[in-house]
Amino acid sequence: MCIRDRYQRRVHGDYQEDTISGKMVDKPAGITISMITSDSYTLSANFEAMKVCKPIEEFMKDNKSDVPIPLPKVRKPALEKIIKFCEMFQNKSIPQIEKPLKSNKLDAVLKDEWLIKFLEMPVKEMYELLMASDYLVLKGLEELVACAIAIKMVSKSTEDIRKEFEITNDLTPEEEKDIKEFFSWSEEVWPQRLPNSFIATLE
Repeated sequence: MCIRDRYQRRVHGDYQEDTISGKMVDKPAGITISMITSDSYTLSANFEAMKVCKPIEEFMKDNKSDVPIPLPKVRKPALEKIIKFCEMFQNKSIPQIEKPLKSNKLDAVLKDEWLIKFLEMPVKEMYELLMASDYLVLKGLEELVACAIAIKMVSKSTEDIRKEFEITNDLTPEEEKDIKEFFSWSEEVWPQRLPNSFIATLE
């Protein structure tokens, strides 16, 4: 595309920058829908990209496109990420992560550079995105985020996991000692400290 065409398309608003890759991409054509988040923000997106989210698809079957879609369990930060994800993978297959996980590094189990950068976020934001994906029945993203969270647990001690996930230890020293003694056998079964049962839930 020549510079003149590129400029004209930007002026007329049918060209946009992908905030993950920094590249200029075509805006998706079609119906634009509005969504109201639980923290009272209204975000717009292309319906063709967002219809993979079951609640949105079902809402649009019974309502006109100009009726805002309420999303009472999704906050603005998570919805912004979901919109980027849906637009990126509209009419594309979503890369899969091989399970069980074989590494504690995301770039070792996922080869898509855009997704690797997309999933770089604090655990608190990951958890919120996981819950939002579950609510919207967006299984492809939900599984990717679950794997990214699991990777952060590989080979980490209880204390490290508490710090990473901001978990408050409400056990007394005596209770903690009793639990460690009761589960002392687990160090032999799970030498990397990542329970197989947790990974099994991702398969």
